[in-house]
Amino acid sequence: MNKQPGGKLPARSRKMEPRLRHNHGGSDRMLQDASAASIVVVAVMVFGLLITIAAYINVYYIPSWAEDAEAKHARNAFTDFSAIPGAINGLVLVNETNIMSKQRIELGGGDIPIISPVRSWGSLGAVPREGNFTVKADAWMVNIERNATSGELQKWGRVNIANISEAFSFYIDVYTESTAFLSNGELLINFTNQSGRVEIRSGKYRGDFCYLQISTWGGDGNKIVDGMCICKDAYPGPQGPEYYRIDLLNPCYGFSEVLRDADTPYNLTVIANHGGGTTPSGQRLFDYNITYNEYNKSLVHYSATSNGILIYESMNRYFLNQKFIYQNGAVFLCQPPDASMRTLPTIAIENTTNESARITIPMVTIGTGVNRTPMISGSGVEELQMKLERLSRVSFAEGNNTHNVHIIIEPPEGGENFRKDYLQEWVNYFTGMIQGTSVQMTQSGPVDYSSIDITLNGSIYLDIQDIYIEGRTSRISS
Repeated sequence: MNKQPGGKLPARSRKMEPRLRHNHGGSDRMLQDASAASIVVVAVMVFGLLITIAAYINVYYIPSWAEDAEAKHARNAFTDFSAIPGAINGLVLVNETNIMSKQRIELGGGDIPIISPVRSWGSLGAVPREGNFTVKADAWMVNIERNATSGELQKWGRVNIANISEAFSFYIDVYTESTAFLSNGELLINFTNQSGRVEIRSGKYRGDFCYLQISTWGGDGNKIVDGMCICKDAYPGPQGPEYYRIDLLNPCYGFSEVLRDADTPYNLTVIANHGGGTTPSGQRLFDYNITYNEYNKSLVHYSATSNGILIYESMNRYFLNQKFIYQNGAVFLCQPPDASMRTLPTIAIENTTNESARITIPMVTIGTGVNRTPMISGSGVEELQMKLERLSRVSFAEGNNTHNVHIIIEPPEGGENFRKDYLQEWVNYFTGMIQGTSVQMTQSGPVDYSSIDITLNGSIYLDIQDIYIEGRTSRISS
């Protein structure tokens, strides 16, 4: 099989040439397989890069975005919650127990569409019998008793009626049997401790059937009614007693206006005058019949407590958890252990006359009623419903009725540092309120900050509003 010089290749050698061409074709297919593998590797690398980017965004950006979204939701929720004092004040102003005030609050938020749709949660509702707010004072109280007096007024007779706080009926019967009275008789009703009076005099006789005239003066000395005729429907006959029944509280006589403007309590004196002569039945000229409230004062140890709070509490994933608390007119923003009074209550302290001060304290109790849902949790929009159940004023005497007012405040549930910060906000509030007034303030309390006793000293006219609000929650959406 050796190659011969100048000869041809052996047959076997010639047959091997095509096999070499076949090997070249196999090499092309190997190159194609390598290109496909490269594409797969690139795709895997790109996919891995995308995962890495997504993981990076999820770790470094989404928490920051979600935190910003939750912070925005917290601001919106606080804005809505801060409308609660205004809603309650509106119920008190209207003073209607059949009106419901509604405040909607979104409990959760912080979701990012597509990227992070999960929302935070929150709770909203009323917590009765928590956060006691107590006022104590040795004060002059008013005792009001229904009373009545009636009788006859003879010639030159008089009757004194003292300590009247409100008149419910005031009737004068004037007998006209006596010609002497018809010619110059009169009845005078005077305030004995301030201005204002009524005169009932004999008027025209027979000519136009006007037997009596009434005139009324106000407390400022101005005449309200001037000589108004009180006439019978028909000319009186000669037989039997003839008299007028005069309802002095009839608005047309102006005396009800005088009583309304009078300082309480007031005293009245009714005096009968005439120029002589007697009636056929004796000397009976006038009868009176008065029904009124008698006003008396007594020094008592007054103590009253309001309690109950309204609260919103967040359950965030990234942003700081917060509590919004309504207590007796004030709204607190709490990030335990910190607390800040953001909406001030409607407690008023202002100077009056003679180095004295008027202190007005609305005391708001929050209840839930019977079989009501006090708290609700979720992430949707829920509704807090509020209804006025009771509104009254404590019957303190007018003028300076006490020298010391003790205000004892208990904080809502929380740690010692939170209670300390919460109560200090109340102290700061009253410290600012007494500035520029004649009131002085001291404070004391237990070392565990379970309460604070703020004492206001001075010549004080205390005014207390007793308010009871029923609060409940209603689910709007989930």
